[in-house]
Amino acid sequence: MSAGPTLGDLLATHQQSALASIRRHGGGVLRFEAEADLLQGVLVRALDSESAFTYRGIPEFLGWLHQLVLRHLADRSRYWGAQRRDAGRLLRMTRSPDLPGGVLEPAASGMGPGTVAERREALCLATRVLDALPPRDRDLVRWSAAGVALEEQAARLEISYAAVQRASLRAVERFRKTFRLAAERRRGE
Repeated sequence: MSAGPTLGDLLATHQQSALASIRRHGGGVLRFEAEADLLQGVLVRALDSESAFTYRGIPEFLGWLHQLVLRHLADRSRYWGAQRRDAGRLLRMTRSPDLPGGVLEPAASGMGPGTVAERREALCLATRVLDALPPRDRDLVRWSAAGVALEEQAARLEISYAAVQRASLRAVERFRKTFRLAAERRRGE
């Protein structure tokens, strides 16, 4: 890094500029994540690239920061897009513990605004719960929700069919319990 202000100092001074870019370009991502969380992600991304950063003046820094915001928002948008594609099966897993695989078919194809909002909130919660699981459990829940055969799951994890069967059941049950607890806690707030 050349002489001049440190990246940390620049980020502290101009974080309101990054926040303004997030507000201006956040669009659909802001439905799922708070501005502060997105800003934090941008700042972490900036600090991760500190070794490649060279100070060339304030206008160049602000342009670089704006591009970083746009890349972070694009990444988060792709992330939430993928979550929405798999949302139906994942959310049905949270509501049907008595069925094998936990999958129910939706009762109706159309949804009103209240249902859309409730589903979006449930999806955010389910995604956070899924992200909080250990990596192996996370994979097993995602694969179960996607309908990946147990044989394939066993091959991916390089374990026996019986072992993946037990591990998958435990992972899905952990996901359901954690989701229920998080939902109850959220209702209590």
